[in-house]
Amino acid sequence: GWTDRDGDGWREQPDGHPLTLALATQSDTLSRQLAEQWQRNLNAVGLRLRVDVATWPENLKRSRAGQLMMWGFGWLAGTPDGETFLALGYGPNAGQSNPSRFALPAFDALYEMQRSLPDGPERLAAMDRAQRLLIAHMPMKAHVHHISTDLVQPGVRGYHRNLFVPNFWLHVDVDVDVQR
Repeated sequence: GWTDRDGDGWREQPDGHPLTLALATQSDTLSRQLAEQWQRNLNAVGLRLRVDVATWPENLKRSRAGQLMMWGFGWLAGTPDGETFLALGYGPNAGQSNPSRFALPAFDALYEMQRSLPDGPERLAAMDRAQRLLIAHMPMKAHVHHISTDLVQPGVRGYHRNLFVPNFWLHVDVDVDVQR
């Protein structure tokens, strides 16, 4: 398999060629820090990592064309329904909302089934089975979870963070009389 055959400390492919993983990233500070962490962790287990830096639009274009081995980016739900995240593994969505191009007929059948079912135990069971297939095959890995903390002064009116609307601040106003 994927072992160090020549004793140089790095793993090789089954045919003996060097095994090198490629991580696409951007040049901003957070992306650079995450790439450095990937580099350290993979080096520790004998895996080479090549870091390819490009702009976010360039990486998106290459991702949609199926030209990236690994790339990290954020995804957020637009609704409180787990179907949003199951769509990330749906085969026909390859190159769009399925950046890993994961294709597994058993998963696709469960995804289609849960889309046609009303909310309830049967739909949840189909979603659970689909989720287990994604976990078992691991076409993608969540590794960063953003946490937000909001501090609000007494004069702020209309503030209600909506988890599904990222630009909620457009609907916030300040009562100047309370601020004084």
